[in-house]
Amino acid sequence: MIPRTVAVVGGGTIASSLTLALARHGVRVRLVPASPAGAGAGADADADAGTGTGAPDRPADLAVLAVPPSRVATVLADCRRLGVAEAYTDTTGVDATAERDAADGHATDSADATDSDYLAGHPLTDFAGPDASAGLFEGRPWVLAPTPATSRETLNRVLGLTALCGAVPVVMDHASHGAAMARTAHAPRLLAALLAARFHPPQPHLLRLTEPDLRGLLRPADLDPELWGDLLRGNAAAVAAVLREVSADLDVLLAALEGVDSPDAAHREQSGKQLAHLLEQGRDGYAAVAAHHDGRAGGVR
Repeated sequence: MIPRTVAVVGGGTIASSLTLALARHGVRVRLVPASPAGAGAGADADADAGTGTGAPDRPADLAVLAVPPSRVATVLADCRRLGVAEAYTDTTGVDATAERDAADGHATDSADATDSDYLAGHPLTDFAGPDASAGLFEGRPWVLAPTPATSRETLNRVLGLTALCGAVPVVMDHASHGAAMARTAHAPRLLAALLAARFHPPQPHLLRLTEPDLRGLLRPADLDPELWGDLLRGNAAAVAAVLREVSADLDVLLAALEGVDSPDAAHREQSGKQLAHLLEQGRDGYAAVAAHHDGRAGGVR
């Protein structure tokens, strides 16, 4: 089902880009503040652009919660109470029903029929700044993480949303999504932040020797600490698991680097092999990522 009316709750680049992407397909978009309880119904409608602000006069086909992960459950509850939409999704992939159950002291493995109108979503975008773009989602993966309670109608509405945005839907469960994000985004950003911290405070004699490649390597460290602290708290166990793997490799690497200077020839040889093996693994891993993005490899994007 292609939604014809969509409420975008929250703000930022994702919300603005989503509004632009939907408006170009004639979808009537209603912009709702992250605290929808304070919004007046039907305020500031713009009939020409098909957009408006405030809570809708009647439930939208779908509401997209573009809010920080820690606020998804609360904002979802507020929107449901106000009847903002007939179905809901978010842009962080947070299992809002589990967050709500945890806050209420309920079990998180039971499928509550009242959650049939909700599906966690996560558009994986690649942008370097705050500028919104209608094409931000084109060709990019959009993870959908339904629970057993999510209705087929809700899933179809969110699939319709991804189609309008030109995204590639990828359906997976929450645990798999968390593990994937830990490996592909969260842990790499943390490691980049740790490396970038070696340049603070600034040391001019070091900065003069840096190359553009280093800037690219450290770019993931240019993040919003508050937002990323929120994201990491929501996926801490999965991120810790990846970093433990990296920590084990670092132990091997340190031992190898110390061993290549050993007076014992056999130890030097063995350490050299370990060092070469780690470098080969890194090269092969990079080759797999590069081949995928160059279009030479299959698999789910």
